[in-house]
Parts: sequence; C-alpha cells; structure tokens
Amino acid sequence: MNKKSLSEKEVCEVVTTFFKQEIYKDYTVHLECPVQFGAGRGRKNGIADVVVKDANEHWIVIIECKSEKVGDTSHGRGQLRSYLSATDTRFGILAFNDNPDEWIYCSNERSNVVIEKGTPFFDNHVNDSPRENRSDQSVANQLKTNISTLEEKLKNVSIGLIVVLIIAAGLSAYFLFLLPMHTNPQYQVVRVIDGDTFEIKYKGKLTSVQLFGVNAPETDKHPSKPPEPYGEEASVYLQDLLLDDSIYIRFDEHKFDQYERVWGYVYRASDGVFVNLEVIREGYAEVDLRYPFKYKELFRDYESRAKKERIGLWEVGLR
Repeated sequence: MNKKSLSEKEVCEVVTTFFKQEIYKDYTVHLECPVQFGAGRGRKNGIADVVVKDANEHWIVIIECKSEKVGDTSHGRGQLRSYLSATDTRFGILAFNDNPDEWIYCSNERSNVVIEKGTPFFDNHVNDSPRENRSDQSVANQLKTNISTLEEKLKNVSIGLIVVLIIAAGLSAYFLFLLPMHTNPQYQVVRVIDGDTFEIKYKGKLTSVQLFGVNAPETDKHPSKPPEPYGEEASVYLQDLLLDDSIYIRFDEHKFDQYERVWGYVYRASDGVFVNLEVIREGYAEVDLRYPFKYKELFRDYESRAKKERIGLWEVGLR
C-alpha cells in the first residue's frame, strides 16, 4: 500500500503527538525556537523546528524535522549537531517520517561530540536530571539572577566586602568565559592538501594537520606518490567541509605523526561537525588502525555503515 509522503510540517505534527504521551507529561513542546551559534563575525542564527522543555524551561530535546522525501540527510544531521552544541542540550532527534523507531536519536557528549545512540538509550535516559544549559540565553538569565542577588546583598555589606565581591566576580568571569577561549583556540583553514590533510596558519607559519584515525586515498598533490583512485573526490569533499571556515583541534596521546604533522581530532567551529568522523561516515576515507585511539570503535562502526550502504570508496569497490 503506497501512502502519501509526509511533508516537514506533517512530520512536526507527528513529533508533537509523540511527546504528548504519558511518559512525557512533565514536558512542554515548543515550535520554531531561535538558536544562535558560532562566535564573533561567524555567529549564525537558526530555528530549531521543535524543542521539548521541562517545567524549569531547560531544553531537554531538540528535534530537527525533515520531510519524508528529504529523510535522513547529512545536512539535517549537521543542523541538529549545531543546535545541540550551541545550547548544550543533551538529546537530539532527527525525525523524517511517522515511525519514531526509525528516527535518529542523538546524545550530546559535549566538546562538540554528538553520538547517535538509538531509541533504547533515549527512552532510558530522557528523564534523567537535566544538566545546566549553556546557551547564550541561559547564561544571560543566570547572570541576571546573580546580579539581582548581589544587589540585594550589597545593600547590607561593608565597602570591604564589596571589593571582595567585585574581585570574585572578575575571577568568575575569567574562568567561565575567558579561560575557555584561551584553551580552545580557533584556526583558519588555509589549504586542503588531500582527503585527510590540510594546512592552518599557526604563529604566522603554515602548519599541516592530519586527521587522526583517518586514512583517505592519496592525490597527485603528493609528487613522491602516485595518485590513488577516489583521491580527488576525497580532497574535494574535505575542501567543502573546511575551506572558508575555522576549526578547533583536540588531541589524543599523540600530537604529531611520523611526518611531524599535527595529528588531532578536528571540529568545524561554525557548527561543531566532527570532521574526522564525517569523512569516514560519508565513505571518503577508511579508519587508520596503525595506532590505538579513543574513538576507534566509533569510527569503525561508521565505516561499517558506509560499507553496508556502499557509499564513497565502498560504492566503487576501491576497498
């Protein structure tokens, strides 16, 4: 029996009905909630299709809705990751039909890492106590509350205590806002060399960065090595991901490979996309198992999915 394909609006209606179940009775559903993400000139505005909140207005779940025709797309996953990272909401769902068992359920692990967990994990943990939301609005609300509290206290304190409070406030601001900025610098991507290597400008010099745990086909940009099939496609895909954008880099046990390239986990600054995982998920590279690393099993899981779906390298039978 053929049924009419659901539109995005109809998927939103299905999602709204889904969260009217008894187990979600303490939550409220909100449509088209504004989200800001990025920083400085790169700040962007978005609209989360559906947000589930608790009685204290904590964002419990963000749902990105797509029409059944569009379905489970890389763009939809990217949007959801961006919104989760921007608001620090713990759970996300990519909904694209009327069957909740087929939706993509995600857990935000922080540090721009969002992992697909599946329906059982979501069902078992969605009612956990919410963690503090770190969205711009929640930070602003918290600061507003702190200021109001301080104003009440300052009416009855001495000048000496006022000075102490000012110093404490300054230290709190430093550790809350300025210190993370220093420990998580952004780097501008200058040039993509191939499907797993690119260059950034570090201390005024061009520095090569290798995606840790990733092995993409070589291109003819390596004069000492012959080009490999699908190398150019992998290189173009990495260009699409990174050029004209900034990145964060995090490290495992090793910080440099045998060629003295920086070896790290790369996250796109504009939306938090985990680049190492993305190129493997889309079939543009295989997992590099020469050295142990903490995301090995996650990478291998997504490599297996790409093989099963026969996309990228696996579609053309190069691996």
